[in-house]
Amino acid sequence: MEDKPKNRVTVTIMGEDYIIKGPSSPREMEQAAAHVDQMMRILAAGKSGISRYKIAVLTAINLADELLRLKQQLRRYPDENRERGDEDELV
Repeated sequence: MEDKPKNRVTVTIMGEDYIIKGPSSPREMEQAAAHVDQMMRILAAGKSGISRYKIAVLTAINLADELLRLKQQLRRYPDENRERGDEDELV
């Protein structure tokens, strides 16, 4: 079994640099990090007494909620994508 090559990218979240590795493209990893950074900054805005740790945990909970809602939406229409097959091709 071959392992997919891992890409490596440095991202900045809340002013801290992180090196992340994964099979996703560098652009996709940068987009994910930018999404996390934006969510953390929104949660931190106007809450000067909240720690970065709590901001990170709240962000993780919000992202998990977002993911679960999207998964639930996909489960509502499981056959729609399978039945269409190649119908999306232009003729």
